[in-house]
Amino acid sequence: MAFATSLAELQAEASCPICLDYLRDPVTTDCGHNFCHSCIHQCWEDLQHIFPCPFCLHYCPDNSLKRNTQLCHMTDIVKQLPTTRRKRRRQEEKALCEQHSQVLDLFCETDLELLCPQCRVSSDHQDHLLMPIAQAAAGHRRKLKSYIEPLREQVEDAEMRYEVQESKSFEYSEQQPDPSEQESGHRAPHIQR
Repeated sequence: MAFATSLAELQAEASCPICLDYLRDPVTTDCGHNFCHSCIHQCWEDLQHIFPCPFCLHYCPDNSLKRNTQLCHMTDIVKQLPTTRRKRRRQEEKALCEQHSQVLDLFCETDLELLCPQCRVSSDHQDHLLMPIAQAAAGHRRKLKSYIEPLREQVEDAEMRYEVQESKSFEYSEQQPDPSEQESGHRAPHIQR
């Protein structure tokens, strides 16, 4: 299990945070994050003077990108490692941003919507809490679990109260005399069940 986790982490480190595929011609920003050369340039293509890192939003001068030859070689090695079928299937099913045609890999907690790295730097989400989808999903799963247990207890309590009320109702109906018997003055013997 630890090997599989380490392998997955290594494959994640050799992946571009923008396209989520293995790094192609990797470059490193001043803040130390790595991207495909083409992905970072596409991300910054409409920007002037201010170039935020798509990962941490640290401002980087455009010409400060450094080609990372060692990471390029490491990525080539990682590509040869076996990937799990589940991870491969997930990579093939990645949703793309309709506006920028980039992989949706961020979650905006403020607007509760998925974003691509290009959307992240837009003014619409500048002051919003953004996080990777996996991290947001884990947080929302924890919240849902914390809501489920009290609801489960309430359902059990309601079912128990219903059964008690149903039992009392049955007992009450058994104790009441039959209206037809009261009119004739005859009373049938009470049969216990």
